[in-house]
Amino acid sequence: MYSQRHRFLFALLCVLLLCSSVQATNLLISVQDNIDNSSIPYATVFLNGGNIARTSTLGQVYLTHSGLNDLKIMVSMTGYDDWVKTVSRNETVLLVNMSRKTLSLKVSLFDSDTLVPVSGALVNLSAENMTMGKQTDLSGSALFGVRAATLYSVDIEAANYQPRHTTIDMATENRDVQYWMLPGNRFAIEIKDKDGKALLPDAEVRIDSVLVGKTDAKGRLVIPVTRGKIYTIEIRKPGYQTYTESRVISDADAIYSVEITKAPIGAFIFVVDENRAAISGADVYINGNLLGSTNQYGRSTSPSLVSGTYPVEIRKAGYVTVSRPIQVSNVNEDYMFVMTFEHAVLTLLVKDNEQKIVPNASITINGNLLGMTDERGQFNTNLNFNTPYNITASKDGYNPASIQKQVVSGNATATATLNLEKSLDWGLITVIAAGVVGILVLFAVIRMIGHQRKRRHVPRRNEI
Repeated sequence: MYSQRHRFLFALLCVLLLCSSVQATNLLISVQDNIDNSSIPYATVFLNGGNIARTSTLGQVYLTHSGLNDLKIMVSMTGYDDWVKTVSRNETVLLVNMSRKTLSLKVSLFDSDTLVPVSGALVNLSAENMTMGKQTDLSGSALFGVRAATLYSVDIEAANYQPRHTTIDMATENRDVQYWMLPGNRFAIEIKDKDGKALLPDAEVRIDSVLVGKTDAKGRLVIPVTRGKIYTIEIRKPGYQTYTESRVISDADAIYSVEITKAPIGAFIFVVDENRAAISGADVYINGNLLGSTNQYGRSTSPSLVSGTYPVEIRKAGYVTVSRPIQVSNVNEDYMFVMTFEHAVLTLLVKDNEQKIVPNASITINGNLLGMTDERGQFNTNLNFNTPYNITASKDGYNPASIQKQVVSGNATATATLNLEKSLDWGLITVIAAGVVGILVLFAVIRMIGHQRKRRHVPRRNEI
């Protein structure tokens, strides 16, 4: 009895131990950078060679396992060396410190003017409590072993060159970078238009009143100078105001940017009509703004215009508005605008003295034959406002008829009627007259013959 009880207790104890041994175990894994201890999100976690999870945005992941065996864990992340370790099955918290991969960084230096490699230059890299420096070799290059995912400050110094500072963000790949070194006495001047900010070529640059050159197509000029001295810099370009400044060119000055202002050139607007007669009182608009009106000589002056292109519009009652752009480039140049008269449509109607329409009648205006009336006896033409016109209608068989017409401004259309009287047919009259004359002559001849016969008759004796 006693032994049976012990057997039962032993079996119960074995069952309890078995149940406790298969109970699931949680393991909290935290992944961080071994340099700055920052969390690494989205790292891949492998258990016994299998991909099982990725870290959260906090760089953590929970791993649930049976707790029967030790765990072989690997953590992988781009830019880092793989972390591999066997962890005891009883561990509940695991801190993974990942090391950044070692990459190569090649820095190459070249003279900005000659493109020759700059050797012997000191290149210093610094990042997160570390600094390293190397000199460039004969090819102008320095090779560094650097960490991935790291921002480096780069300081470059070379004899007879301006120092240079920049940054390099190393991601996950090797990098080659190149830098142009500016000679220590090199000074670049850049000329821009103050309004449009466009770079200006062919601008003259004078240093202490001596012409040192003109800007190139990109608006730049590179000259050698001795730094630390005061220089008077003068910029000249046609169409622009002369710019002058005295300044110290220091070691920190590499590019000197100057904005110059266009000089007033001015322009004369000259307005004439179709006959080249000056038009006074015409309104002149430039860029949509009323500049003024033309004087008695048809001229308007705009002294404040600088070089450039301007839209110009001329307006005056009785004339067709005219507009076009002008290119201002020369001082006080004349720009002529020709305005045509506004016109109305004139409809001429030609009738005879019986008020019947007369087609195919010739229409002459101011001595110029313009056309013929249509089958309705009409003729349409354009007449300028406020101008007198002599209009004549003519046709064979009719006497010509003339009128004087003037269309007042504001009338879009106008009409006029010309009445033609039928003329005598002198040809027929001549024929009839010739016939009558012929008959009279014939009658006279007959009578003359009759008289002559009477005179030749001699009475005989037996007729006495």
